[in-house]
Amino acid sequence: MITSTRHPLVQTLRRLARRPAVDRTRLLLEGPRVVDEALRAGLAIEAALVDADPDLALAALVDRLRAAGARVYPAALRVVQAAGTVVTSQGVVAVAVRPPAPDATLLEAPDLVVLVADGIADPGNLGTMIRTALAAGATAVAACGGADPFHPKAVRAAAGAGFRLPILRDRADALRARLGAHGVRIMVADPRAAVDYGAAPLDPPVAVVVGNEARGPSPAWADAGLAVRIPHYGPVESLNAAAAAAVLLYEVARRRARR
Repeated sequence: MITSTRHPLVQTLRRLARRPAVDRTRLLLEGPRVVDEALRAGLAIEAALVDADPDLALAALVDRLRAAGARVYPAALRVVQAAGTVVTSQGVVAVAVRPPAPDATLLEAPDLVVLVADGIADPGNLGTMIRTALAAGATAVAACGGADPFHPKAVRAAAGAGFRLPILRDRADALRARLGAHGVRIMVADPRAAVDYGAAPLDPPVAVVVGNEARGPSPAWADAGLAVRIPHYGPVESLNAAAAAAVLLYEVARRRARR
């Protein structure tokens, strides 16, 4: 049983929690739900720190972790808490191998629906967008700059969706060129646009671009496709990036369901 926060595994987990960019090959998993989703998606979980006095549900998760080949270490709950980032620990923190980068040929799929998260700075926003993309039937997410899609906060907000959905990382200009080369329709969310999203052509293959929370889409997307706005019926300047992504992706899904 691990009782000290100075244990090497605890220190490894703390580094991943506080400086995730230092290790681009592994990611931190916090809480039973995220660990469960990682197991279901087939991620290789290297090691887990688990409350030494687990409830029945957590004990069952421990059995699955061991069956999957993870090294499981019981620990005092305060040690589990110290290894993660959440205020109140849910009893398990683990380290897993990051999902491999998806094959770039996925952009060639005729039914492509890709959410382009362009410079999204808040990992919580990015994680929510990834979760929404999976729920709305998108086939991929592309992150251009901004937060790391596998930042611990993004992983928690996505609730494991990032393990089930291909996530590309690329520069905005390079991604724009690749989308254009494959004939992908590009729709850029812009509150100043003249075209209402309800009047926009959204048939796949389509890329839905949602820009930075404060600055909007980067200059790389200027004139890349059709700029669309989501109308506001109340006195607000703009929607949260994750909310805008949800509106647009569900409109794409609604139209696909009608075909």
